[in-house]
Amino acid sequence: MNRPTFSILAVIASLSLLSCGLILEFPDTSGIEYYPRVENQILTTGENPHIRFDFEADRDSVEAVFTVKDEEGVRPGIYHWDGQAVQFQAVPELIPGRRYVLSFSGSFYDTRGLVYSVNRIIPFYYLVSNESGPYVVSTNPGQGETIATETSLRILFSKDIDPASLARGLSIDPYTDTTAVWENGTTELVLTPKERWKHCRRYTIEFSEEILDIDGIPLAERKEVVFWVQEDVEAPFVVSIKPAFNLPAQLYPETGGSLEEDIDLESALRAAFSEAMEQSGTEAALILDPPVSAIPVWLDALTLVLVPEVGFAPDTDYLLDFTAEAVDLVGNSLELFEPVRFRTISGLIEVSTELVHDGIILGPEDYTTATGIEIKPYPITSNYDYNFVFDFAGAVFDSNSEKMAVQEAISLICLFPYDGVTNPIATGFSWTADSRLSITFSDLQPSTSAQCIYYLLCIRGDPGGVGTDDGRRLETDLEQLLIAAVE
Repeated sequence: MNRPTFSILAVIASLSLLSCGLILEFPDTSGIEYYPRVENQILTTGENPHIRFDFEADRDSVEAVFTVKDEEGVRPGIYHWDGQAVQFQAVPELIPGRRYVLSFSGSFYDTRGLVYSVNRIIPFYYLVSNESGPYVVSTNPGQGETIATETSLRILFSKDIDPASLARGLSIDPYTDTTAVWENGTTELVLTPKERWKHCRRYTIEFSEEILDIDGIPLAERKEVVFWVQEDVEAPFVVSIKPAFNLPAQLYPETGGSLEEDIDLESALRAAFSEAMEQSGTEAALILDPPVSAIPVWLDALTLVLVPEVGFAPDTDYLLDFTAEAVDLVGNSLELFEPVRFRTISGLIEVSTELVHDGIILGPEDYTTATGIEIKPYPITSNYDYNFVFDFAGAVFDSNSEKMAVQEAISLICLFPYDGVTNPIATGFSWTADSRLSITFSDLQPSTSAQCIYYLLCIRGDPGGVGTDDGRRLETDLEQLLIAAVE
């Protein structure tokens, strides 16, 4: 018997849309509080880095992106929760005088399944007690940075230093005669070369334990800082721009591919420069067309990573360029830059469906309403149930909101007869993997010798159907005509 399938579906879809109310809620991270509160804050005895939320956060997802790192990498430790606050206790405890970084970067979700994206990096120092030795809080230039030939060095100590101990405990290699001036008591040291630093030379400042504070307590930790000197007259240039994995804890490693290949929607872009750049101007000079909301992250003075907040759009051509605002530390403008063009992957999702009881698998191209497939309902929770397993290629639904949207996009309806047969009810959902969903429908009815019963399996596609938060999508609706077997 022929049926006006598509017109009936259109009516059903219209009624469904009219009866549904959509409530959109956007994640807000503005109420999250961090400790330490400011960069380079000094934590005292008994203080641990912690984060306080103004909502109920999912603890496991928070702990997955909350780390404390030092120059050796991520520190091991224990997370302690007190209501909506979590603190990190390092095991073994933090080393006095050492510089650490609180990193809360990545995606987490609250107890309702709402996904939040964060990228908060806060450097800090740890001091066990007031009796601990002094340490180097900061140096300018920092590790690996480049300065001009007449630039002074500025060194900040945590406590007042005995100036006489510098002759024994501070050295510069290669040796350079300098003039020393103390500021802020004897906590900040300014070293100016009596003659210029040597052009194109690598220098090392070493701070040893022979540096003493005014109470005679030695430096808590030996430290070396390497810096470079360049009589900078050359324009900086872009060495490379490459796709990178969006993995903050691993400092956004390169994927190994190039922008000549279609990049993943969640990729970051890693730009390497020939010399240290003025960061704020370089960030402002970077242009992406079409625009993308992204966070700039400097791995060092020469490496800028652009991290999209919600990913790139699928199947889209982008252009990356720098304007004249990009300059090095002495104001030299970026060498003429050839804009870079790249393209993202299509982001299309394909669905295969297994009709479990009948051992039938529908591939991505097999769905049709022209011919029906006979199915044999069988008892699970009712007398006539049926189980489908859906495999999604090209996407991972790793948040609760994404999974719920997929479940709502799949339906099984009765096409014929019009009266007397109700639509099956989805009574069981099971995600056996983030890309594999099992659904059980109940209350199917078998055909009889006098009347066939037709069902339609619908998997709704773009827009508003199967998709992920980063833009991957099922391009069109998939529909399969099913015929209930005679009992």
